Amino acid sequence: MSTAQEQTKYMAILCASAFLVLNAGFYVLSGGYFETHKEIVTGVGSVSSYSPAQMMQVRIAFAELTGIVAVFGFVASLRARVMGHLIPMLLGATHLVAGVAAFWHGAPGVLGMTLLVSGVLMPVLVVFSSQGSRPAWAFLIAICGVFAVVEFFGAPKVRGALDVSLWITMILPGLNAVAVAALVALRGEYVERDAATA
Repeated sequence: MSTAQEQTKYMAILCASAFLVLNAGFYVLSGGYFETHKEIVTGVGSVSSYSPAQMMQVRIAFAELTGIVAVFGFVASLRARVMGHLIPMLLGATHLVAGVAAFWHGAPGVLGMTLLVSGVLMPVLVVFSSQGSRPAWAFLIAICGVFAVVEFFGAPKVRGALDVSLWITMILPGLNAVAVAALVALRGEYVERDAATA
């Protein structure tokens, strides 16, 4: 078996294992959460605030979220250059749409402007980074990293402001993290370009 095939197999096992471990952990933790949320019903006593169908819906949504991120992560491990630039390009387009939606829904102006500015800036950085610009590559990593953290902790606020599903807003930080990993994997190419121009 060649080294490339071994690496592909290793990454497939790693992504599948991460998916399974995260979903098993979420199943246990969500079960504890659901158990602590009960209502008192007259004549019946204490009953769960969530129906079995609602619990299953939450767990399926989490599985979809982690599945999407795992698939993108696996593909990014195989095609780091393509995915490292494609994901930020798509996220930039998403930010543009979300920025317009933020203004349309009366969200705070800073949210709309941040999304619009990043929606324009990310594709521009992608173009320069794909042409070998080390500063654009580094700035793209920084922007994706910051958005991974901010969108993760800000997902409930964005969900409320844009009136979309929480699970949709949670996909964005996952994709930003995948983009960061893919771009960092390209660091050798940018170091070599700098050494060649020195």
